[in-house]
Amino acid sequence: MQEDESKIKWGQFIAGDKDAYGWIYKVHIQTLFQYGKRFTSDTELIKDCIQEVFTKLYNNRKRLIIPDNIKLYLLIALKNCLINALYQESHYERYNSETISFSLELTVEEQYVNNELYQNQIKRIQEILTLLTPRQKEIIYYRYIQELSFDEICVIMDMNYQSAQNLIQRSLKKIRDTYGSVEIFILLLSISVQ
Repeated sequence: MQEDESKIKWGQFIAGDKDAYGWIYKVHIQTLFQYGKRFTSDTELIKDCIQEVFTKLYNNRKRLIIPDNIKLYLLIALKNCLINALYQESHYERYNSETISFSLELTVEEQYVNNELYQNQIKRIQEILTLLTPRQKEIIYYRYIQELSFDEICVIMDMNYQSAQNLIQRSLKKIRDTYGSVEIFILLLSISVQ
């Protein structure tokens, strides 16, 4: 439902409605900020990249079309901006999606203070996540936290459909082989990062 409203607002924005532009920003800012923290802990860089994405959107609004999925469009734009910024800061020797760090560690805001059960869940999730490569963590995040379809995951990770299927299956198999139950992990992960 929100995606339909986003498309309406997007159409209004490219027609020149500044209120619609503000609405798009307000609706997506938290998701984008939390997503940015998966790539870097530099919150100022994340804020700068979000600002750059929205500045470019505004400056190029007359050439924009309504994307099929606005959330996916903004996630990709932010990811590209962050990768370029990190590359320019020499955090990465060269752009390679296999070497880019992607964190599924939980941020301070995502943790409940003094909740023993929750802290035990966090420890268990972090223990399980150490098994996974950055790409495996990234695909788990897109599939189970952002609830993206495999087609959308293929776009954002620049993979073909079969490779994405294989990567998620290898990730889940690694968890299942070590811990026995993927379902509990996915449930704990989704509860913990909300």
